[in-house]
Amino acid sequence: MTTDSQDHPQPLRGVRVIELAHWMAGPAATGVLSDWGAEVIKVEPHGGEAMRHIWGSMGARADAPNGAFISANRAKKSIELNVRSEAGLEAFHKLLEGADILVSNMRPSALQKLGLYPADVAEQHPRLIFCSLTAYGWGGPDQERAGYDLASFFGRTGIAHEITTQGTAPAPLMQGLGDTFTAMTSVAGILAALYEREKTGRGRFVESSLLRTGMWALAGELGAKALGGRPRPPYPRENCPTPLYNSYKTSDDRWFFLVGVEAKRHLPRVLAAIGQSALLEDERFSSARAISKNRKEFIPVLDAAFGSRTLEQWRQIFDEHDVWWAPVQTPEEVLADEQARLTGAWVSVDGIAVDGVEAISVDAPVRFDQTPRLRVAAPPAAGEHTHEILEQLGYSGEQITALSNGF
Repeated sequence: MTTDSQDHPQPLRGVRVIELAHWMAGPAATGVLSDWGAEVIKVEPHGGEAMRHIWGSMGARADAPNGAFISANRAKKSIELNVRSEAGLEAFHKLLEGADILVSNMRPSALQKLGLYPADVAEQHPRLIFCSLTAYGWGGPDQERAGYDLASFFGRTGIAHEITTQGTAPAPLMQGLGDTFTAMTSVAGILAALYEREKTGRGRFVESSLLRTGMWALAGELGAKALGGRPRPPYPRENCPTPLYNSYKTSDDRWFFLVGVEAKRHLPRVLAAIGQSALLEDERFSSARAISKNRKEFIPVLDAAFGSRTLEQWRQIFDEHDVWWAPVQTPEEVLADEQARLTGAWVSVDGIAVDGVEAISVDAPVRFDQTPRLRVAAPPAAGEHTHEILEQLGYSGEQITALSNGF
């Protein structure tokens, strides 16, 4: 079943969110709230926040719409407001009076300069839920340290170390992954506080950070170390201790993952698929322990077999033998992935087109009542709703111009 956006379940309809944020983590968090029906007012400096102007360096066509900005900011409202001025800050507090949630990823010191420290906000707006996203969290020696997700989420937490093949240099990992993880973590905290406020009538300060989110994502390895274990980064694939949980290449130079996590259960299926069931009687490969011990002999057997056919041929064979696997897909293939499309992964964006074709954007990863959306409003132009919203607060046109210029 498909539906237009106005018919799509919107559990946060009626909730007003003020966003004082930039780049990705903060806007992505409020973007999810917007996707779920909240009214999000994006407070920006004159000319718009920096993320509006960064795209070509991320591999996009120079004339293409900003896909990252679209995903984090669709269907929001935007006002330009100089919050560093006394009058601008006063207007900002008027916005907060009618809001349910404030989200910011400004550093604690910047918030303090604006008089927006958590205790100050709670005193002035006791029902407001205030969510702060930072690189390293509030408190400690690095509270003010800058850190994009490459530093705070991948580097500092140990993730980069634990996913880098032994003996190789850490790669400059994909931008934005840690931001989106932290954004969704923030959304969970915001919704918990919103639920609590329904019972108590009071808001709460909600805090998340790239550091803490990354550590939680790596909880298994970090927990093992804390309990006296020895977690190790991955071995080179030719020496992988778990050959049935490894990458392999086909004859058309395509990679895929085997995900046979239980050797006793999955080994017969894999060997049947490659036509070598007789190896089940070979003592070198008779158990998970034996396979691991003799992996330098077993992996070449699999390499030779998988290198004899194309990925499409293996797709059919694996399905026939119930082999657990997944292709390493290119972005083009993800775009064409029927499973993703039929489960509502994509949404059309009104008013944005590329070469005459309406733009699409990846929808938020949670849907309600199995009801996907068809369409969503585009992100607002910088300051598009400035007059509309500030007029509602009682400001004149001349006052609005003064409030929005400069930052």
